[in-house]
Amino acid sequence: MKDQILSLEKKLFQFKYMSDRKWLEEIIHDHFKECGKSGCFFDKKQTISSLIEFTEDRRIDIYNFEYTHIDNNTYMVHYVTKDNQSLSYRTSIWYMENHLKLFFHQASRFQSDIALIKF
Repeated sequence: MKDQILSLEKKLFQFKYMSDRKWLEEIIHDHFKECGKSGCFFDKKQTISSLIEFTEDRRIDIYNFEYTHIDNNTYMVHYVTKDNQSLSYRTSIWYMENHLKLFFHQASRFQSDIALIKF
């Protein structure tokens, strides 16, 4: 399951998937919430609208990927991303409802350097 969720997280940075409204509608839970790096909250509709505006892959690498199996249907991951020279700490909650769906996501910018292990 860890590898499957890591793959889904990476797809959310790829233009092929970000531009596919049908795929996004399927993979993002109807009750999805996000707290972005801006400190603002977003729902499913706002997140999909934002993602489909991209015109190319988001060049973001994933580091320090951690996975927790919370219960039979719920999984949480924490990881660090690096885009250009900016580091962010991200947390996602995935819920199994016929297939995995992204239920929650939060991103916070780091203010200092940390050790990175690429995934």
